[in-house]
Amino acid sequence: MESLLLDPVVAAAIVVVLTTVAIFVVSVLRKGEKSASKSASASTAQPKAKVAALNIYPIKSCAEIAVSKATVTARGFQYDRTFQVVSKVDNMWRYCTPRDKKYEKLFHVQTALSDDGKRLALGSPYTKDGISVPLDAASENSLVTTVMGDKRTLLDDCGDAVSQWLSEATGIDHPRLVGINPDYFFRQMEVDPDQGEELPTPSPIPVSLADQAPFLLTARESIVDLNQRLMTAEKDMVDMRRFRPNVVIEGLEAWEEDSLKRVRIGQVEFHVWQRCGRCTMTTIDRDSLRRCGEPLSTLSRFRERAHGMRNFGMHLIPILEGEGSDQKVISIGDEVEILEYDKDRRAEWQRLFGKK
Repeated sequence: MESLLLDPVVAAAIVVVLTTVAIFVVSVLRKGEKSASKSASASTAQPKAKVAALNIYPIKSCAEIAVSKATVTARGFQYDRTFQVVSKVDNMWRYCTPRDKKYEKLFHVQTALSDDGKRLALGSPYTKDGISVPLDAASENSLVTTVMGDKRTLLDDCGDAVSQWLSEATGIDHPRLVGINPDYFFRQMEVDPDQGEELPTPSPIPVSLADQAPFLLTARESIVDLNQRLMTAEKDMVDMRRFRPNVVIEGLEAWEEDSLKRVRIGQVEFHVWQRCGRCTMTTIDRDSLRRCGEPLSTLSRFRERAHGMRNFGMHLIPILEGEGSDQKVISIGDEVEILEYDKDRRAEWQRLFGKK
């Protein structure tokens, strides 16, 4: 049998082809490895979070309006906590809160915005008809009322008709609906000594009639974790209405929102200021108005910090700069970009809740 011998030229050509193919294959494999490595690194550094729900509360302590998008202003979402219900106590008009059982039917006062954005409609299961008021709250009559504690501010009175309607809807004795007049209203944020978090800027930071800050952010993963703990203890689960957030996000680990310091939601940047200490309002079922010790009892076991602060959610302060900054809109589905973590809060979260 004759041996198979290749022409030297042909052999050399085959070697060149095989070498080229080998180099190409290695190049493709290396490129894939780099791409995978880069992707893993990005996902490790930046969780993919997004906006899952948005709420505004035109009347403080009344029911929320779930919206698909909302306009950001310096003191909160447009129309958020623009009004509050007050009642006269010891010759002083004081804000009414469902923390006091005699005011709990405020939770069942529903609100809706007119299509033209000029009126606020009110409804209740305890009244035959609803009523509406102008959203600008402009009035010839004003009242000096409390907002939080004994701090007083001047608010416009919305009139006798809505006052009578609120009395029927809530059972409150001689209530008045009062609202912000933008021509003269100014209320600014203050440091909460129980939380111990300094404000992020020395300049005065405006706020609406909300308790402490322009916005409240919560995370779905955290309420899932809380409900798992409640179920383990054979307690009833709670829904997010108990915590009255403006912005609900999803995509982080449970309680990881604690560690955020600065975020961008859609096109708006925010300081993530401090954790939100929760009160007895969270223990009231929004449908039945039944009261119990939960979820505060369970939060006390794993979320309580100094001064008895049982935290759920984070306060946000918008960073609005430049022309048109007060017209920026946040929408459901917007990405939540983490710009900065708080070093100490991040270390605490990793120690308590991070993956081991």
